[in-house]
Amino acid sequence: MGRLATALLALVAALPVGAESGDEAGPTIITRDVCILGGGSSGTYAAVRLRDEGYKVVIVEPRDQLGGHAETWYLKDGSYIDYGVEGVFNDHRSTSYLQRLGVKYKPLLPDALRTDYVDFKTGLKQEHHEPSFLQLLPAILMYQLKLTRFDYLRQGLFAHLPYPVPEELLRPFGEFADKYNLTQPVLDLVFTFASAVGNLFETPLLYVLQDFGPNQVTALISGYVTPIKGMYEIYRKAEELIGKDNILFHSKASKVTRDEEAGMTTIVVVDQDGKPVTVRAKKLLVTMPLTPDNTAPLDLTESERSLFGKWRWRGYYAAVINNTGIPDGVDVANQDPTQRRGFPLPPFQWRLQWMGVVGHHISKLVVDRDFPPDKAKELIVEDIRRMAPIYSLSQPEIVAFTDHAPSVMTVSNDDIRNGFYRDLYAMQGRGGTFYTGASMCSDYSSLLWAYTDDVIGMMKGSGTF
Repeated sequence: MGRLATALLALVAALPVGAESGDEAGPTIITRDVCILGGGSSGTYAAVRLRDEGYKVVIVEPRDQLGGHAETWYLKDGSYIDYGVEGVFNDHRSTSYLQRLGVKYKPLLPDALRTDYVDFKTGLKQEHHEPSFLQLLPAILMYQLKLTRFDYLRQGLFAHLPYPVPEELLRPFGEFADKYNLTQPVLDLVFTFASAVGNLFETPLLYVLQDFGPNQVTALISGYVTPIKGMYEIYRKAEELIGKDNILFHSKASKVTRDEEAGMTTIVVVDQDGKPVTVRAKKLLVTMPLTPDNTAPLDLTESERSLFGKWRWRGYYAAVINNTGIPDGVDVANQDPTQRRGFPLPPFQWRLQWMGVVGHHISKLVVDRDFPPDKAKELIVEDIRRMAPIYSLSQPEIVAFTDHAPSVMTVSNDDIRNGFYRDLYAMQGRGGTFYTGASMCSDYSSLLWAYTDDVIGMMKGSGTF
C-alpha cells in the first residue's frame, strides 16, 4: 500500500504544470509554478504578471473575492461607492496594468464641494481655513524639497535604508514639523494621507514618510486615476483573466514544507468546509501581512519566526453610511480642539466623506489593534448623532462595513536600529519563498505593484522556475 501511495505521488508530481487530480473520494493535488498566498493588490498583480509571462499560478485567498482593501459597494441603480482604496498613481505602470485588464479609468477628483470641520466628540462645528490646491502648491513643493535627502525612501521601501539609520527618521514627526515650520494646511495634507498611523506627531518620521513621502507627493502633483466602474472592477477583470480554477477562495494555508532536493514547496490548504487541498509549487510568494498568525504555517527558522514576532500594527475599519442628514456634496472632517493642531487620537473617524452618491457618506476609522468591530460601528453612529445641532439628522445606518486590519505595520526604533528591515529583505528567496505586500512596501497599490515586479525578477533569477 505504501509503494502504491508513493507511486501515485510521483505520478502527480510528474503531471504537466497546471494539471489537477482528485475527486470527491480522494485528495485534490494541484501543481503550479507559483503559489501565491493572498489575493489582495500585490497577489492579484503578481498572478496577472506571471500568467502573462507563461507561468502557471494559483492564489490562496481567505475571502470570497480578490482585491484586499479595494472595497466597492454597488447600488441597484448602477452607481457605486469606493470605501477602501479610491485610486492609483497616474503613472505608466499603473495605467498600463489597467489597460492590460481592459479597465477604463478617469482622473480621481474630489466629489465634495465643501468641507465642514467638526469636533466629533462634541458635535460642535470648528473654524478652519482650507486653501485651494493651487494656493497650497508652493507649500507642497517646499515640503517635497525637505524630503530630497530621504530619496532612498522614494520607492516606498525600507530596503535601501542606510546603516546606521539616521536618527532623524526615528524621531517623532512632530519634531520634523516644528523644525521646518510646517503650516497647518501642509499638516492637514500630511494627515489626510497618514492618518492611519494614529498619533501623527508622536509617530517616527520614517513611518509618516512611508504614507506621505517623496513618491506620494510626486503622485499628488501629477494626479491619481480611478476605474470608471469602481476599484473592484480591477479585481473582477483580473479574476476573469487568472481563471477561477486558479483561485482558491475561502481558503488558508495550514502547513508549508520545502523539499530543496526536489525544488518544490508543498502547501496544504484548507477551505471553508475543512477540505484539504495540496498545492505543489516551485516557488511560494507570500503577499499577506506578515503577522505571526499569518506566517505560522510557513516553513521558517526560529530567527525568521522571531523576526515576524516583532511587528506592531493598528486596527482600521471602513464603512458606508446612509441617513446621516449630512448634505450631499459636503465632507465632514474630524477636528479635535483639545489636541495638537486639531488632529484626533485613536479611536477616531478621520472624516465622513461624500463619494458622489446621493444620501451616502463613507467613514474610515483609525483604532487600536484590538478595537472590536461592534465598538467601531457604535463609534460611527454616536459620532454622527452628536452632530444633530448642525445637520438635520435622521437615523444613520451602516450599509457596508469592512475590517482592514492589520494596518500600518511597524517595529520599535531599537529593532530598526538593529537591522530589522535589513534582515527582513534578506529573507527573499530562502527556501523558494518570496515576499511582497504592505509589510515590505508602502501600502499604495502603485508602489506595491512596482515592488512586486522587482520580486518577480528575483524569482526568475533564483534558479528553477
